[in-house]
Amino acid sequence: MDAKLEKIENSEAHIEVQIDPETFEDGLQKAYHKVVKEVSVQGFRKGKVPREILEAHYGREILYQDALEHIVPNAFEDAVAKLEIEPIAQPEFEIDEIEGDSFNFKIKVAVKPEVTLGELDGLEVEVPEFEITEEDIERRVEEARSRYAQIVEKSPEEPAEQRDIVYIDFEGFVEGEAFAGGKGTDHALELGSNAFIPGFEEQLIGVKTGETIDVNVTFPEDYHSEELAGKDAVFKVTANKIQTRKKRELNNEWVQEVSQFETVEEYREDVKQSLLKIAETRKNEFVKQEIMHLALKRCEVPVADGAIHQQAKMMQQDFEERLGAQGLDMEKYYRITNSTEEEFNKSLWPQAEHIVKGNFMLEKIIEEKGIAISDEEIDKKIEDMAAAMGFESELLKKSVPDVVDRVSSNLLKEKAVQYLADNAVVKVVKKEEEKSDVNPAGENE
Repeated sequence: MDAKLEKIENSEAHIEVQIDPETFEDGLQKAYHKVVKEVSVQGFRKGKVPREILEAHYGREILYQDALEHIVPNAFEDAVAKLEIEPIAQPEFEIDEIEGDSFNFKIKVAVKPEVTLGELDGLEVEVPEFEITEEDIERRVEEARSRYAQIVEKSPEEPAEQRDIVYIDFEGFVEGEAFAGGKGTDHALELGSNAFIPGFEEQLIGVKTGETIDVNVTFPEDYHSEELAGKDAVFKVTANKIQTRKKRELNNEWVQEVSQFETVEEYREDVKQSLLKIAETRKNEFVKQEIMHLALKRCEVPVADGAIHQQAKMMQQDFEERLGAQGLDMEKYYRITNSTEEEFNKSLWPQAEHIVKGNFMLEKIIEEKGIAISDEEIDKKIEDMAAAMGFESELLKKSVPDVVDRVSSNLLKEKAVQYLADNAVVKVVKKEEEKSDVNPAGENE
């Protein structure tokens, strides 16, 4: 086998490989041992057909595909080692027509780019003001009061409202006939939970305990029961009981029950400090994101499309997994968003390009600035990860063999981003006061 590097253009290596007769014959022989088990020739038992008879009967071409599947990947690995290049994506192969006892093929593969760093100290970043107001604190306190609210039963005179829990008897009818699975007794339904067919819960708002009403709905076209999909239905619904959530008074007694604090003032101060920490985290994340965008503009990172395509593919697979966890698939996603696979893939490209280029830029910064991490930092990170998963760090190392390398890489990149942030000029931009459309005299202009 002989491999020649034709050129590296835009971080994509173009390689020509010549397969010699000996390598080709080895591949054909291995293909024969596989193919002979799958074909039949009259007069021979399956798997016992001599190679010359098999080739005479079917033609030598019957071995080519399996021979290539053996030869080409091995030849690619040998070529990479010989030419001392570092692939970063799946290669593309272009195989010439096979004639005689040897053949050539070409390889295109994305390789690690040569990164040129620009001036990265003193990057100017404008950050919006992440202000914490009294309204923010009050909103968080009210969320806690709602979370710890008591469930109480409404009187017969009080109508059901959004978020109330209505205990109902119901029976559904399509064209006047009851249908299977359409009946329930004393079912607890929270209004606004979207647990029932679209339009069902909204019609229960205003109902009172003891009332019976007709609820008219249309089953969705993609309803799991084909017999009901797209059909109009009427449900006879009786409200047996209505419960609502009642907030308790905000006082020291409530604070002591739901927290480790003694007074309302202490509780509010803790809420404030928590919000400040969140605001600081959001600010830092914003700075890091902006820093990466600004830094990339000052650097040359020539990346081949193959590397970006591979990153986009990984992002797509991750997105599909998250959709699957919600009981959806890509076809449903395209229908819901009124988009297409082509549009979705196109939308991933800018972010994928930013990630790939950003990673190579950070690797160069790590190299040039001598950024390093200690074993203690790696161990601490792995311990934190393991604790979050609920098991020992040693078990995490055994179950994820490359966890140390992955953690090391991520920590180094985090330090590189922090280096950029530490050497940046950060300016906080205050929100401009909204201008009124009404003049001081109270008359519209």
